[in-house]
Amino acid sequence: MANAIFDAQNACSAYLRLRMRLDWIEDILAVLHAGSLNRAAELRHLTQPAFSRRIQAIEEYVGVELLDRTHKPAQLSDAVLGQQEKLEHLATGLRDLLYELRHYDRLVKNRVVIASQHAITTSVAPALVKQIAADPNSHIRLRSANRSECLTLLMTKQVDVILIYRSPDEALPIDGAYLDRIDFGEELFVPVFGTHAIVDLMAQYESGELPIITYPPNVFLGEVIQREILPQLRARLFLKERTESALTLAVLQLALAGVGVAWIPQSLATKEIGYGNLTELSHLFGNARLRIDAVRLSGEKSAAEQNVWAVINTLASRSS
Repeated sequence: MANAIFDAQNACSAYLRLRMRLDWIEDILAVLHAGSLNRAAELRHLTQPAFSRRIQAIEEYVGVELLDRTHKPAQLSDAVLGQQEKLEHLATGLRDLLYELRHYDRLVKNRVVIASQHAITTSVAPALVKQIAADPNSHIRLRSANRSECLTLLMTKQVDVILIYRSPDEALPIDGAYLDRIDFGEELFVPVFGTHAIVDLMAQYESGELPIITYPPNVFLGEVIQREILPQLRARLFLKERTESALTLAVLQLALAGVGVAWIPQSLATKEIGYGNLTELSHLFGNARLRIDAVRLSGEKSAAEQNVWAVINTLASRSS
């Protein structure tokens, strides 16, 4: 028994070391592909200071300076640039190995990993997981992330299925030739405000001002607001941006508190609107339409993965 525990611990430790080494290589490749630390940090979903600390940690471990800091901005050293092809091959090999390890684990445990945008995690995903869980042999792991992270998780084979929003006239942001997609239906992106403070809001509106809550412009819902909502409002109102958050549930709470008008996926706001705690204001401030897509990589699938995809297809048919 003790030997079995020791072997399991060693296997877990080896997996974590492998994952760490791949992360290091992908950090270096991000700088190679992006051409700067700032852009590389964005690609790796990190702040620039955090990404710089990671590069320094790699340098300390290998005992070699990876960056030529005599240039402004800093650039990768010639030694690293000369190893790009080897780094690319090594990263591909490690990704494939990690995928095989994860895939084997999922086959053994009938585990399927789903990633969804934060708003979808709390609106659509619960009904989906409940339906899948009707099979006693299934095991679902649900991850929540922003849209770009969901896409990255899918393309690096860390998850089996993603649930993401897109605008109705927008193509999938990744190549569809090697993807399977199910249109899961439509969602309205509606403006709401705390009913208890609606009189004060209307007074501000009548004076030509509007307090609003926004999302960061580099997340999908922030892009939707900037593209489809705010230009029309700015033509007739002075917009006071009170605060911003990437988390839709936080934005919902801020709207309930009367901080400002917030645009929320309608399914998240329905309950509070029904209770009378929120007032929907689409007739005054406009809304946007969103599509929900379920996406997976094409190819051979386990029975558990096929079952999940069939459930998604059934639920999508009901909602259409």
